[in-house]
Amino acid sequence: MRWLLFLSRVAFLSGVMLIPAFGMLFYNRDKEEPVSSAIITAGFGLALIMIPLANLIYLILIIAGKKISVPRWIILFNTICFIVLLLYFFYIEVV
Repeated sequence: MRWLLFLSRVAFLSGVMLIPAFGMLFYNRDKEEPVSSAIITAGFGLALIMIPLANLIYLILIIAGKKISVPRWIILFNTICFIVLLLYFFYIEVV
């Protein structure tokens, strides 16, 4: 289950990059374009794949009754980031 811990850590880091990516989406600074494009790419590009994948694996393991060997705070943070992503796509993109 070390692969799940690794996947959870990568999803955590992409969730951390998602926070400034949302900030740069609503507040654009043209002076630092290479930095902002890297943060937005890392935030949205990785987050769109890694966070839902990690949460799907958590759900499958919970349904199967297996023990998850990942700290609870990482699971909680990834779940909150997943909810924020869902709200972003269903509320902001649709409206």
